Amino acid sequence: MGRFPFWRVVPGQRSGSFTLPVMPPATAGPEGAPHIMGGVALAAIVDAMELDSELPLLWAQVQFLGPTQHAEELAIEVEQCRGGQAVAQYAASASVNGRPTHRANGALGSREPSEQTLFAAMPEVPGPEESLAVEGSWSAPGTLPYQFDYRVAMQDEERGVQALWTRSRANFAVDAGWLAIISDLFLGAHPATRGGSSLDAMFRFVQGCDPGWVLSFIELAAFDRGVVHGSARHFAEDGRLLAISSQTGVLPRIPRAP
Repeated sequence: MGRFPFWRVVPGQRSGSFTLPVMPPATAGPEGAPHIMGGVALAAIVDAMELDSELPLLWAQVQFLGPTQHAEELAIEVEQCRGGQAVAQYAASASVNGRPTHRANGALGSREPSEQTLFAAMPEVPGPEESLAVEGSWSAPGTLPYQFDYRVAMQDEERGVQALWTRSRANFAVDAGWLAIISDLFLGAHPATRGGSSLDAMFRFVQGCDPGWVLSFIELAAFDRGVVHGSARHFAEDGRLLAISSQTGVLPRIPRAP
């Protein structure tokens, strides 16, 4: 289990340049074939944009361009494109050994004064203590799936809906980076999606919360032309909305067993 936030980047020698040292908790995949989990790459890009801008994330979107098997480092470049007095617009890219693997955009900042209003309400589902614990993983020991406790509160394959509780086993803060990682649990919400690969991910950050359980309410919208489209809302245990995400993923030809 990772004791240090494994999505944190290291500033490079040039402005806007950062590196993610790839440790086992940042990866997924069977023994001998690890790759950087898409949510970890997104979290690392978010970390780089927040460090460069010194502003909190509003939203980030990433495209997954190429494989990251056996990567030892993820090189990240971020650049402020435009911005006003309150919000900075950013572009970012990531690569492995000079080969492009991710392209991203985002916005950071806040307009003050502002009063928070949360319209989205957490659905009524069993709490984590009453939900079904998920044990074991298809991924190698020590990789990303072993950094969570998972509990399924509700799953309806006919409607394409899943309510999933997750909690960091290392008690990491529930911040923008951690929620970006959680948002990538989208593929797996339906048996037909298990073993698929993400094409993109959109992540909208509302607020963080203290370490603990997070409920992800995932709604698949469609299977079409060999891909799945869907979205999710992520809530603190006390019901507060934390983040919103959406994704498109390629469906596997043969779904992976649970």
